[in-house]
Amino acid sequence: MALIVEIQRLINLKTEGDYWDFKEMWHSNKVSLLHDIICMANNQVGRDAYIIIGVSDSKSADGVMIKGVSDADPNRKDQQHLIDFLRDKKFAGNIRPTVYVQTYDAFDDEGNPRTIDVIIIRNTPQTPYFLTDNFRDRDKEIRAGYIYTRIGDTNTPINSFADLDKIEFLWRKRFGIDLPVKERLLRLLDQPNDWEGEFNCENRRYHKMFPEFQIHIYERDYQSIDSDNSIIKNIASHQFDKKIIISDLLIRYHSTVLFDTMMLYLDGCRMLIPFPQSQTVYSDNDSIETDSLTYVFFNNETIPGKLFNCFAKTKENWYGDKWYLSPGRGILWFEDEADQIMFDDYVRLHLHEIQQAYRDALFKKGLDRTNCSEDYFIDGWSKANEIKSWHLYEQYKGIRGTPLINKLPNVHTQKGGN
Repeated sequence: MALIVEIQRLINLKTEGDYWDFKEMWHSNKVSLLHDIICMANNQVGRDAYIIIGVSDSKSADGVMIKGVSDADPNRKDQQHLIDFLRDKKFAGNIRPTVYVQTYDAFDDEGNPRTIDVIIIRNTPQTPYFLTDNFRDRDKEIRAGYIYTRIGDTNTPINSFADLDKIEFLWRKRFGIDLPVKERLLRLLDQPNDWEGEFNCENRRYHKMFPEFQIHIYERDYQSIDSDNSIIKNIASHQFDKKIIISDLLIRYHSTVLFDTMMLYLDGCRMLIPFPQSQTVYSDNDSIETDSLTYVFFNNETIPGKLFNCFAKTKENWYGDKWYLSPGRGILWFEDEADQIMFDDYVRLHLHEIQQAYRDALFKKGLDRTNCSEDYFIDGWSKANEIKSWHLYEQYKGIRGTPLINKLPNVHTQKGGN
């Protein structure tokens, strides 16, 4: 659901709730603004929260009404101003709420559009948010160590603590104690430094706070089973040393296997990465193979993506050199599912265009279809789709890349091709 539709729905309820609050105008007191943001960030329903500005609340004489915000309001803030406002506040652990400001046109009771601002406070596992230094503005003050939350349509009073059971909920949320075991694993993999052990000798790591979560790597006696896999061969082709050693990784919770995958030792065992995922995008949602594009990827919301980050993408990797991932190195990188969905939509929109541009590039490059160059002509996962997906990814991300023709190999044959 588009956010403005959700905001309009909440306004139409004519009441405030667990994760949304109405303000007729921007806060004139900085403490009041910060208090509202902290309460929303510590909400008890575990979801994004909204402070909707330009809407009177149910306690006002007019009740809940869309009145709009004024450009002349001296207290009005855009996103950067709000981020700057939070940056110099002394939050515990230097972890601050993640906030965004969006401006929309909402329709009042007469159907007239009115400009409203929405402060979006992202749901994160870093609760509870609280200050380590007092913060005061005129007659109001947030005290260090005070933990606030929101219950129903009411914030914890600024001179009070949240109830103990509500504070306990926020700490349990931080440690993922109440999450299903696979969701806990995803959370734990977000902190690579919290895992102990190493993979050069022991081939094992375990979480230092929850040692029941363990990661093991097992060497294979036979390499030939998967060595001809086209994804593996294309990833290896980008390395100086093209030899690959394949091992198996298992993640266990106590004795239960939660996840298993292949691991690829690359470039003379200087790098170690999990086997990536693959995706095929079809034109117009049909399954005509010639109107499709296949790419391989890591998604930071999945276990393979988080393992890739731990093994190869952080400054202090679990193994070997840092992998400087760039489009065209055989693998694309997405921050989350929404990022990948938007890329897939972009591919569908430009699929016919990239197919034609690639055929033109083959012809201009003079690349003939031979046994040696077959991989540049076929579909599925191939050099052809690697180059096309790389090129589209550059465009989607706004990365300055090379022309499509320069991504093809240099050849000295007669012009031809498909």
